[in-house]
Amino acid sequence: MTFGAPGWLWALLLIPLLMALFVRAERGALRRLQEFVSARLLPQLAGTVNRPRRMIRFGLQLLGLALAIVSLAQPRWGYTFEDVKRKGLDLLIAVDTSRSMLSNDVQPDRLERVKLAVQDLVNELQGDRVGLIAFAGRAFLQAPLTIDYDAVFEAINDLDTKTIPEGGTNISSAITLATQSFGKSATGNRALIIFTDGEELSGDAVNTAKAAAADAGVRIFTVGVGTPQGSLIPVTGDDGQTAFVKDPAGQVVKSKLDENRLREIAETTGGFYVHLENGPRIMQQLQSEGLAKMQAAEMDVRLSRRPIERYEWPLSAALIALAFSVLIPERKSATRRIRRGERARERRYVPGRGSAAAATTAVLMGLITFAFGAAPGIDAYRDGKFEDAYSQFQQTLKSHPDSRAEEKLQFDSGTAAYKLKDYNKALESFSQALLTRD
Repeated sequence: MTFGAPGWLWALLLIPLLMALFVRAERGALRRLQEFVSARLLPQLAGTVNRPRRMIRFGLQLLGLALAIVSLAQPRWGYTFEDVKRKGLDLLIAVDTSRSMLSNDVQPDRLERVKLAVQDLVNELQGDRVGLIAFAGRAFLQAPLTIDYDAVFEAINDLDTKTIPEGGTNISSAITLATQSFGKSATGNRALIIFTDGEELSGDAVNTAKAAAADAGVRIFTVGVGTPQGSLIPVTGDDGQTAFVKDPAGQVVKSKLDENRLREIAETTGGFYVHLENGPRIMQQLQSEGLAKMQAAEMDVRLSRRPIERYEWPLSAALIALAFSVLIPERKSATRRIRRGERARERRYVPGRGSAAAATTAVLMGLITFAFGAAPGIDAYRDGKFEDAYSQFQQTLKSHPDSRAEEKLQFDSGTAAYKLKDYNKALESFSQALLTRD
């Protein structure tokens, strides 16, 4: 699987950040609630929130967001082939992969500089078919003519000095293979671009170029790599040590750029020679002064490979996840709580005991009312004697520590203390009232 806009995948880093913020917010809300409300009242005030459902809902929302981000990244899976008619040029790019291309008179070395330059050149093209030839002692077609530039880039990146097992530099073989690949009909839209240092060790490239121009209408552009002063050719031995290439006589070989030969090959076919110094600028020059002036021809392209967009898969899954998150409520159903209470009352109800329960309740309510009405301190409070009222309330609490009226007595004590402006005692009494069982 590949992505058309992989930069969107960086947004996935938001997911763990949002998770951390959610956990922090939940803990902070619970801590503030515990500070404000008594633990006894917490289930009554916050018991309607279903925390597992809330976490599941948030998880679905995060999943939907992640899938939406993946959809924006334009996932691609599989390929489709189309017959596309285009108007453009047929270009074959020949790259020298002999060992002399390991010379480092240009950095990092000649071959790596060529690979970067070829990519710059292909990026300048619009609708032209491109193919790739690798050559050393002989030539091989690495990528046939196609408008699938991604396939060409892959072939370029795979090039190294081991691509062609036969050593040497045979520019003629590259020109011959290009002519065979183009065919015999001369349409004026064919170009061969050769990247090499120009040191031809076998063949006659100049005469071969003349024949290619006459038989197949091929225009050749040559790109020189390296320097006329040249440099040694480093190679890595079996022991991992770096050595330099030597000739049969044991002398160290120094590879030099042969600009005259390359200029002659290009001018023979109506092309021109350029020296690869600044890659992007030279490739723009080659495109604007050479390729752009050639006659484009209409062609039937059968090697157009297009990736299949699969963005709708994660997008659909994202919508489903978000829909489920909306359907999951965070709070418990009020109707369900009411029904649960009704069932509890039904279980507690016993036929025949209704009148007895009512009578008992009436008696208890009367006793409680009498007790509260006659509670010591009430009269003092009503008369404005708040200090006496507070003392009497406290004495009653001490003498009846387990009284069922403890909540009211604590509340009355707090009220009396508040009237006395003794806010510490008032706060203590009110807090004790909240902590009672009732």
